Amino acid sequence: MTVSITVLGIVQGVGFRPFVARTAEELGIAGTVRNSGGIVKIIAAGEREAVDELVHRLRFQSPKGAQVTEVLCAPVECAEKPPGFRIVESDEDRNPLPMLPPDLPVCEDCLHEMRDPKNRRYGYPFISCVACGPRYSIVKRLPYDRNTTTMEDFPMCGACEAEYTGKGRRRHAQTISCHDCGPQLIFEEKGCILQRQKALERAAELLQSGAVLAVKGIGGYQFICLPYCETTVEQLRLLKKRDKKPFAVMFPSLRAAGELCIVGKEETELLTSPARPIVLLAKKKDIFAPNVAGESRRIGAFLPYTPLHQMLTDICGPLVVTSGNVSSEPIITEDREMLDAVLPNLNGILYNTRRIETPLDDSVARVAAGIKQLLRRSRGYVPLPVRIKKKTRKPFLAMGGDLKACFALCMENQVYLSQYFGDVEEYKVLREFRRGIQRMEEIFGIRPKAVLHDLHPAYQTFALAQEMNEKQAVPLRGIQHHHAHAASVMAEHGIEHCIGVVFDGTGYGPDGTIWGGEFLRCRGTEFERIGQLEEIVLCGGDASARDAELTGLCHKYAAGLPDGSSRFAVAAAAIKQRVNTERSSSMGRLFDAVSALLGLRQYNSYEGECAVSVENAAADAQEKGDTPFPLCFDIVEREGRFKALRTPVIRAIADAAGREDAGRLALGFHAALADMVVRMCRMIREKTGENNVALTGGVFANLLLTERCADLLKNEGFHVWLNSAVPCNDGGLALGQAYLGAQWF
Repeated sequence: MTVSITVLGIVQGVGFRPFVARTAEELGIAGTVRNSGGIVKIIAAGEREAVDELVHRLRFQSPKGAQVTEVLCAPVECAEKPPGFRIVESDEDRNPLPMLPPDLPVCEDCLHEMRDPKNRRYGYPFISCVACGPRYSIVKRLPYDRNTTTMEDFPMCGACEAEYTGKGRRRHAQTISCHDCGPQLIFEEKGCILQRQKALERAAELLQSGAVLAVKGIGGYQFICLPYCETTVEQLRLLKKRDKKPFAVMFPSLRAAGELCIVGKEETELLTSPARPIVLLAKKKDIFAPNVAGESRRIGAFLPYTPLHQMLTDICGPLVVTSGNVSSEPIITEDREMLDAVLPNLNGILYNTRRIETPLDDSVARVAAGIKQLLRRSRGYVPLPVRIKKKTRKPFLAMGGDLKACFALCMENQVYLSQYFGDVEEYKVLREFRRGIQRMEEIFGIRPKAVLHDLHPAYQTFALAQEMNEKQAVPLRGIQHHHAHAASVMAEHGIEHCIGVVFDGTGYGPDGTIWGGEFLRCRGTEFERIGQLEEIVLCGGDASARDAELTGLCHKYAAGLPDGSSRFAVAAAAIKQRVNTERSSSMGRLFDAVSALLGLRQYNSYEGECAVSVENAAADAQEKGDTPFPLCFDIVEREGRFKALRTPVIRAIADAAGREDAGRLALGFHAALADMVVRMCRMIREKTGENNVALTGGVFANLLLTERCADLLKNEGFHVWLNSAVPCNDGGLALGQAYLGAQWF
């Protein structure tokens, strides 16, 4: 019998065609296998039992890294049985649901060869095979073949060609290369250029002497240095213009990470997963310079995912590894840009000439309430789609938001989320965001017939949607910010109704005020603002998101508390005269105010710094066994909506600050907040019967608050849902928008 087999899913860039060929040859099946657009097509001729066995193995025994979603079979007429089984030239037929693998970490087999002096790839820092190596970052278009990736710049040598056409584990490995034909290491410092082994040796020598280097990774350049010397780390901070935000540390092995950090089962699974994200781990002990992680209670730890990373950490031990950019700007991917930058505090550049098509920062993950959560979704996860229940009738684009920007292309029930870009209020980030949309549309062949966007009229993504409407005549639909947050949880877990507890810094409300402490009743595509944190008037405009001292003064004014400072008088006058003010229910700003009132932090030098200081103080107090200072949010019902009053808590904190331990007050604040969440949800359940609760929004990056709320809600019989596949912060907005859009379009 002869059949045509179509395999859908992640079946390109993972050694699927060699797997098919080996299996077919083993079963005595003749025919062909080819990449076609984003899928694999097979013609198989053989005995019925053998063909059935092939189909079974395609479904259930696919190679590591593949994700088969569907295997379709159809009989075909064949005049005569083809000779043998061959991998044939790809075609570019478009499949409606193409899937591409993300970049894959170096595998154990390749590492073994890299460390074997007898192997011809000994010490080769770009070793790879069908199971590992760069994928999405180097793809130019589908189908995935060498000539559709940036590896086309490196013609294979005779030895690699023989392996490519042979029967080993590099059969049709598109990234195959070696010392003789592939990318090679280059090191530049002050006009001196070294190559290959000498480049590696010089880079390692400089790192061990306390230098800061730029190193080209899979998705862009990274800045690296040793984590032990405070002066070296300060040099890195000056280079990145990053004052306090913690740096991640790459460890040479899981064992090395476990010596300094608490690594549980879920954390181990994250660290060693194909995505190799940065994982936030609790510290066991501190041996690094204090300015590596600052006052963070955790270390952002990750393991090497390229052969070069493994070589450097094997020689130098743990290394600070951070994205190669100046803070707030996109990661640098172009060699010339890095070489021409002449950045101060940079001692050398270690790179290669393999081009990067897609910039990708490292992903960030953690474990909260026993759930693996992504806090930044990028390298290792993109471009894997998130599947949702509802199939859309036409493709569309979901813009996401301006902060932690991430867009999504949606077709049928697949949501293709982009990588993390940063904040598109920065021109260079916005430029990359635009390029990213165009690139993903071209790769996946998705032409949006509608665009979804956030309601905030000052957002760059809002303006970009308007521009697309004017130029391409695509219809637009706005989605309220916090509704999208709640919908992102609904999308992940396939739930159709919930109480969305959405806490963040800012989101534009349909009433023109700033929301951020919301309890939404969500059903299908509709939502009702059934509860909220009490609004207050904040002054200072966008600056209030950074200026915690000013936010604290606004809270004191709202609570009727005296303050003799001249700044308080100015703030009070601005509020009275409504000069540059806004009404806000923001939970993020409440955390800022508490930080200022407790004397912890007065300013956010990076997003969430003040909130982190409150969490750290509370967690320290909890570890010491302190009892929470008694605080309580009053809840009232006004105009059919529940409101949690913040002013009694502000008065109590202001009164106790200075004579009570700040940590105990911070712990009491967390306890009061979690108690308010449970009481509010209980009141909403009594009114509506709703028992699902989704906890989301950037404030729930707070681990202490998340786990306390989840535990208390579960004890009350609620079903609690958290983001996992996408961040709870604004990086998850596009998925929520896509979930709602799929039901409209």
